[in-house]
This record gives sequence, C-alpha cells and structure tokens, in this order.
Amino acid sequence: LSAILLSSLLLASCGNGSSDSDSKSENKKDTTSDNQVISINKIKTSPDDAIKKAQETYNNQDLKGISYEKSNGEWAYKIEQQGDNKESEVIISDKNKKILNKEQENENSINNDEAFKYNEANDYKDAIKKGQKEFDGKIKEWSLSKDDGKLVYDLDLKNDKEKHEITIDAKNGKVLNNEQDN
Repeated sequence: LSAILLSSLLLASCGNGSSDSDSKSENKKDTTSDNQVISINKIKTSPDDAIKKAQETYNNQDLKGISYEKSNGEWAYKIEQQGDNKESEVIISDKNKKILNKEQENENSINNDEAFKYNEANDYKDAIKKGQKEFDGKIKEWSLSKDDGKLVYDLDLKNDKEKHEITIDAKNGKVLNNEQDN
C-alpha cells in the first residue's frame, strides 16, 4: 500500500510539474521566478492553524513533519502525522485553510522518535529570517522535521537563478548547513 501511495504521489508530482512548466514557459522569465517563490509576509496561514486543521481531520496522531510549498499551483502546508499504527498526510491551502487532499494508511510499526510538538521549535519566521541572512532569497519551500533525532528546518531559498538549501537547528537557531543548489 505504501508503494502504491508513493508511486501515485510521484506520478502526480511529475504530471503537475510538466503542466506548470508548459504554462510558465509562455510567461516572462521574471514572472516564472516570482510564481515559484513567496515572501515571508505573504504567508497567510500559520503553521499552528494548519496543524490544528490536520489534527482535527485525523485525531490522536502526533506531528511527524510539516512543510510549506507550492502544491497544484497554490501555496499549501503538508502535515504528516502518525499514531495508533497509522500515518496520515493532510494538505491544507494557505489562502483559505481548506483541505486540498488527505490520506491515511495503516503502518505495521511507527517510529515514535520522529514525532514532535510544533511548540518545541523556534517560530518558522525566525528560522526563515536566519536563513535569509545566510542567503538573500525568497522562499521556495520550507519544512520542519526530525533528522537523526534533531529537530531541523530545511529551507529552499531562491534569488533569480541561484538557489540555496539551508538547514537550521529548530531549537537554537544555529545554521547547520548552507548549500548552493544548481
């Protein structure tokens, strides 16, 4: 079941990417760049509100990951949760907090070490501002999850054609990695 779900998500991503790039190639280069990034002050929904919506959808589950990215042409949160031998994913629109997609599946084993509470992390805006001090770019995507037991923000920042992937410790705000992506 996991393989089928992953395959369908990958196929959906590939299909969406090609149609986006086809329509964007007709636009000016600057417009394409602006459609793929967002300024911090343009984010409408807080992560707390998105998490609350996901936890109302699938209750009794712990937060496993949160990401903010463009999904099917609009900015959205992807909330990953786990609990009671189930994993779920809820995609929530940034502009109106509506659920765009939701899925839940049974799991034989759950790794409780991956779970965390959002209030254990520094605010996402602080992490993004810290990342933007490293590289002056707009947000292409950000996520919060545990990596080898450490709660981290992963940021993809873009400025014109240059893109950086920056990892920040979500508890102390220290930049752990800044890698230019070509």
